[in-house]
Amino acid sequence: MILMKDLKHIVVAFDGNEDSKRAVEYGATLKKAFPEAKLTVVHVLNEKVEQRIIGNASAPGFVPAAGFYVDPVQTHPVVEVEQTDHQETNDTHSVVQNSVQNAESNTLRLLSVCRVEGKFEILEGHAPDSVCDYAARTEADLIVVGNSAKSGLEKFFLGSTSSSIAKNAPCSVFIAK
Repeated sequence: MILMKDLKHIVVAFDGNEDSKRAVEYGATLKKAFPEAKLTVVHVLNEKVEQRIIGNASAPGFVPAAGFYVDPVQTHPVVEVEQTDHQETNDTHSVVQNSVQNAESNTLRLLSVCRVEGKFEILEGHAPDSVCDYAARTEADLIVVGNSAKSGLEKFFLGSTSSSIAKNAPCSVFIAK
């Protein structure tokens, strides 16, 4: 159990929704109460990156829609597919980069409004695992996370990020509502 006087590192999970904005505000309030503590707001990148085939997709035996090779002797010829321009891969990069920039600017704006300083970090992977791993790696004393926006049925089948973090965290967890 952590004593509040020992609070040295606060990690806040931020995904841009209203509950995570509230979590940033709670983290900022804790930072004001414990000025020696370090405040880090983390955002887990969860952009869906489309994978596309680049190269000779019309090679004999290649099935572009399925992404695998079939012996051409045992199949009918595959209809040649339209080649995609390499520019589209840059568009995906732009979407990811814009998402990161939006999350960072929103976080820094929230911290500025609360008049506290903090650090912003981008994580990758499954949100609950990434946040818990980061907290363990950086020896965080507290994770602040927003309440899940999922409905009861979604929580039942998928679980919620906040409950998963609370269950697996290496430190105390504060769920902001």
